[in-house]
Amino acid sequence: MQVQVAETGPCSRTLTIQVPITAVREHIDRMYDSANQQVRMKGFRPGMVPRKLLEKQFGPDILRESKEQLIQRFFNEACRSQEIAPIGRIQVDDFEKLEVKLDTAFEFTVKLDVRPKFEIGDVKGLEVPAYTTAVGEGEIDNALQEIANQKRSIQKVAEPAKKGDFVRVDLRFLDDTGNQVHERKGVQLNTNIPIAGTDPAAFEQALVGAEAGRPIELPLTFPANFEKEPVRGKPGKAVLGVLEVLRVAAPPIDDALAKGLDFASVDALRADLRTRIGQEKERVGKQTQEDQCFQQLLQRHDFQLPASLVEEQQQASLRAFGARLEQSGMSKDDIPAKLDEAKDEARQDAERRVRLFFLIEAVARQQKLFVTEGDLETEVRNIAQANDATPEQVRAHLEQNNQTGELRLALLERKVRDFLRGSARVVDTKGK
Repeated sequence: MQVQVAETGPCSRTLTIQVPITAVREHIDRMYDSANQQVRMKGFRPGMVPRKLLEKQFGPDILRESKEQLIQRFFNEACRSQEIAPIGRIQVDDFEKLEVKLDTAFEFTVKLDVRPKFEIGDVKGLEVPAYTTAVGEGEIDNALQEIANQKRSIQKVAEPAKKGDFVRVDLRFLDDTGNQVHERKGVQLNTNIPIAGTDPAAFEQALVGAEAGRPIELPLTFPANFEKEPVRGKPGKAVLGVLEVLRVAAPPIDDALAKGLDFASVDALRADLRTRIGQEKERVGKQTQEDQCFQQLLQRHDFQLPASLVEEQQQASLRAFGARLEQSGMSKDDIPAKLDEAKDEARQDAERRVRLFFLIEAVARQQKLFVTEGDLETEVRNIAQANDATPEQVRAHLEQNNQTGELRLALLERKVRDFLRGSARVVDTKGK
């Protein structure tokens, strides 16, 4: 085998590989021998079919399969002999036009990307911001108010209606002579949504301040779709008999609210919120420190990236963005233009992700961080517990979807994050 390696870029190589005639012949002969043992042809015992009959019936298929096997075998051998570790997309030039012939050397060209070469330097002592897990009473009050707001409901109030309130009324429609033409009982109106045919400003002015028992009269023009056809388009009057004022309001923050959330008292709920807010502050604080470490590594290391990896990451990001746009209800005709607008941003994000991938690898290699089978097993059990599944089901899912490698990378990133944060220098950024 002859191999010529051309460095076509910092992270790209072109390999021209020539397979000698003897290797081509031996491989094709083995393919025919294997076919001879498997083929059942009338008039011949297994393994005794003449070669010319096999060539006539199966020759093109055998040569096509030989091409694929020879490329795979000798490409792998070439990479080992040249100490090349491919990454990303591998492209065989003019694959469809390549032909394997029995008494001819087989030559093919492969374009590939390789890992970038760079020095990682010292990664200890990166500066990260300090954070606190202390929880103030105001933060707990805000959390309680948010909980109460989530349980808002329409409640009857004794005071006059305010803007945005609801008013339940018996509604009568009178024509221009004062005769009643239609009636609706127990209608719920909102101060912001006028009755069809009334002046919006006059409607709002009349309903804001409304009280139970005090009638309201409003001039209107009967709309074209009014229930009673004879008065459509004519002037008339709406008479509102106010029954009650309703308001969307949060419940009081008291023991009743706490018990509805399975806490013995509001004090117990406050204690739980203090713990959970503190935990969230710690999570966010640690993540901020880790992200700061990554940002500093990115700023310190500017190196060329494998083009195929960046392109794959960019396309994956655009596909995900397109799916989100479609789910949001955007027309399929409008999506391509949006994707085109997002290309540059997706490219920048892809470059950042790929660069960070290599930096994480480099830190892990430098600091001898690695993912053990025990780490993987523990994570599988955690995933199973969180999803009400068995570890066996999780492992099967990961294998079926080829996601075990992704899980290992995620665990390695977690180890690198923990290391960088643990070895960082905390600085107080207040006032900066």
